[in-house]
Amino acid sequence: MKKICNLIILDASGSMSDKAVEVRSGLMNLFEDIQESDKLKQRTIVCDFSSAGDFNVLINTKKADKLTLDVANEYHTRDMTALYDAIGKAFALVDKKFDGVFVNIMTDGLENNSVEFRLKDIQSLIRKKRKKGWAITFMGTTEDALKEAGHWGVSKGNMLKYMDSVKGVETASKRRVTAHRMYCDILTSEDPTARGSDRLFEDKD
Repeated sequence: MKKICNLIILDASGSMSDKAVEVRSGLMNLFEDIQESDKLKQRTIVCDFSSAGDFNVLINTKKADKLTLDVANEYHTRDMTALYDAIGKAFALVDKKFDGVFVNIMTDGLENNSVEFRLKDIQSLIRKKRKKGWAITFMGTTEDALKEAGHWGVSKGNMLKYMDSVKGVETASKRRVTAHRMYCDILTSEDPTARGSDRLFEDKD
C-alpha cells in the first residue's frame, strides 16, 4: 500500500480570528475524509503559525484515530504572518520517504514577519519538492496572495482564491478535501500521469 503525507499549514495571525471556528470545522472535515480512506497509508501533519518564532505542530501522526476534535481545537489565532518561516519549518517535518505529499497552505494575508527564511529559500524548496512529486496547494484571499504563491512556484491549477469571510473559509475547506481526494486517486490510479497533481483546483465550482 502506498504512503502519503498530508501537510497542512494554517495561518493563525490575528486577522483570522473571526474565521477560527470555520478553520477548525474545515480541519474536522479533512480528518473525517482521511479516516474514511482505506486506499493509502497516511501520515498527517497539521501546523499553525503567526509571528516569527511562533510555529506550532498541532498533530504529527500516522494513526487516523488520533485526528480528533481536540486537535482541531488547538488552532487559535495570535499575531502577525511569518509565512516563509512556517513553510520552511513545515516542509522540514516531512523527513521520511513517501509516495506522495499533499501540501495545503491556507492564509488570509501576505508574508510580513519571517526572519529565518526568505523568498529565494521558499522558491528553491517548492521547486525541489515539486520535482519529487509533491502536490503543493495554496488558498489565499487576494489576487496579490495568489500572485505571490505563483512567484514561489506553486502551479496556477493548485491556487484557490476564497472570500475573506466565514463563508469563504467554509468553501475553501471543502475544496481542500476535494483536492486531497483527487491527489489520493492519482496516487492509487494505474496511470498516475492521467491527471496531473498540479491541477487539483481546476474546473471546480
